[in-house]
Amino acid sequence: MAYVVNSSPGAGLKFEPSNTLEDAKAALDWAVGLTRRGMRLVRIRDLETGQVYDERQLRDALQRGEVSA
Repeated sequence: MAYVVNSSPGAGLKFEPSNTLEDAKAALDWAVGLTRRGMRLVRIRDLETGQVYDERQLRDALQRGEVSA
């Protein structure tokens, strides 16, 4: 599966384009990095199902085994 990670920059931050990653773990890691750099409204879309997650929702789905790492 592929995941697209999007974010909105905080005040004074440079906009970062979306990134497409091959698995949920990589997408989650990318989202965490964006959050640490001050990005807000980080969203992760599963391109196969269309499901949209925030960082916490994807982490929970991974722990429950609803998505594969």
